[in-house]
Amino acid sequence: MNKLYAMDTFFYHSLGNYPFRIRCEMIRELGYDAAYLTLWDEQAWQDSELLPAVKEEYGLEVAAVYAVLDLTQSPEHPEAARMITMLEQLQGCSRVELALTVGDGRFKLSDPEGDALAMEWLARLLPIAERKQLRLSLYPHVFFWLERWEDALRLIGKIGHPLLGMAFSSFHWYAIDGTRLQEALSSCMPHLHAVSLCGSRKQSESAGLPATIECIDQGELDLFAFLALLRRYGYQGPVGFQGYGMGGDAFANLRRNKAVYEEMLARLTHHPSWMPSMAASTEQK
Repeated sequence: MNKLYAMDTFFYHSLGNYPFRIRCEMIRELGYDAAYLTLWDEQAWQDSELLPAVKEEYGLEVAAVYAVLDLTQSPEHPEAARMITMLEQLQGCSRVELALTVGDGRFKLSDPEGDALAMEWLARLLPIAERKQLRLSLYPHVFFWLERWEDALRLIGKIGHPLLGMAFSSFHWYAIDGTRLQEALSSCMPHLHAVSLCGSRKQSESAGLPATIECIDQGELDLFAFLALLRRYGYQGPVGFQGYGMGGDAFANLRRNKAVYEEMLARLTHHPSWMPSMAASTEQK
C-alpha cells in the first residue's frame, strides 16, 4: 500500500491552528505514515527545526516540506536566501516541494518564456539537493506561474536531473481545468514523487478558488476513478490528503479520509474492472 501522509493544511482554521507537536500526535494516532510541513508563516519556519526528531518521537516520516519560490528574486533577497539556507540545513526530510511564482508579473501563467529563470534557479538548487540527497518536486499550483502539470514536465524534460520530479495535486489539476486525466497521470508517472487528493467541485469566480477542497468522498470529482488510474499506471509513491480551507475538526476529517481511502483501495482490489469511461467533456477537450 502507498504510504499515507496528511498535509498540515488541515490544521489551520478561523480559530487558529494546532501546534506541530499536536499535529504529529493526531496523525500518529490515526495511523498515518508521515507528516508534512508548509513554510507559509514564521512559526512554520521555526517548526522546520523540529523535523529531525519526528521519526524518533512520533514514529512518523516527513513526507515533504513545501515552499514557494519567487523566480524574480535574486539569491541575496531575504526570502530567497532563506530558501537556500533551508535546503542546506534541512534534516529529517528528504523531499522539498517547490511552487514557482513570478512576483513582478512579467510572464503570464504557464508562459514558457519564464523557463530560463526557472532553470537558472534550479541549476542553483540542484547541487545542494545532490549534496543533501534531497528530491525536489515541482508543485503545479493554481494562479502561480508554474500552474499546470505540463509546465512541470516541460522543465523536468529540459533539465533532466534524477533528483528533479513533480508532485501531482488532484485539486490543482481539477481547479485549473480538470481535463485529460489519463494523459496527465500517464505522462507524469515517470517523474511523479507524490500525489495529493481531496474532494472537489467547481465554484464561481467570486468564491476565490475555482474549486472546493473537501473530504475525498465529497464533491463532484470521482477519486475512486482517480485511484484506479494510479493503480493502472503502477504508482507506488506516497499519497497525501489536502485540507486547505476546510476548517472544522481536523482529526475527524483526517479519520474520515483515511477510512474512505482504505475502502476505495479494497473496492479496487475486489473489482479492478470498475472504471468509468472517461467522458469526452473531460478527457478529449
